[in-house]
Amino acid sequence: MYARPPVAGKVKTRLQPAFTEGEALALYEAMLADGIEKLLSMTSGFATPFVSWSDEASPSADLSALLGRVQVEYQIGDDLGERMAATLQNRLRGGFKQAIIIGSDSPNLPMDYVDQAFEALAAVDIVLGPSDDGGYYLIGARRLHPRLFQRVPWGTSQVLPITRERIKSGRVMCHELPSWYDVDTPESVRRLWTDLRHMKAKRSDELPVRTFELLAGMASAGRL
Repeated sequence: MYARPPVAGKVKTRLQPAFTEGEALALYEAMLADGIEKLLSMTSGFATPFVSWSDEASPSADLSALLGRVQVEYQIGDDLGERMAATLQNRLRGGFKQAIIIGSDSPNLPMDYVDQAFEALAAVDIVLGPSDDGGYYLIGARRLHPRLFQRVPWGTSQVLPITRERIKSGRVMCHELPSWYDVDTPESVRRLWTDLRHMKAKRSDELPVRTFELLAGMASAGRL
């Protein structure tokens, strides 16, 4: 899992001014903790989960306890593309047959999507999970194709179409997962709250509990 260190004013900045700096940080920490727990449950027994920080991190005690159950590392490279390529390559060269990166912005990502990614990599080189905002929430590899990560305008809606075009022109064997969404705007927070209430009503065992409880409190306070 790729993540930014949880620092006020440095994470979920697009949520402001609809939400305060403190609210944005609290939501990020809840989603990150829920994401790590989900990662542990998804990969138990067949994969090695990891959290890769973008910068030096000093997480809270609660978060540190969760991080003690996964591999923790730091990203290497000048931009996001270089960093992801290095992460995937290091794992593929380190004895793993498959490597997958997911973001920390989708706490309600269905576990089945990650299972599908691992299954698909038995037959293809690349697996891609497209996001509604024009990027992707997951990328996995059995064999690295460096061009997919070079000179891409990261953080824009062009990431996904450029990646798809390079996959097509390079004749890369790729499998696309169902689309999903990142939580990084006020609109997506409200969408998440609606989805989590549905999950709660259905008693889903995939409910991200910390995120649900935080949003429930914000809703009670009239903040959603």
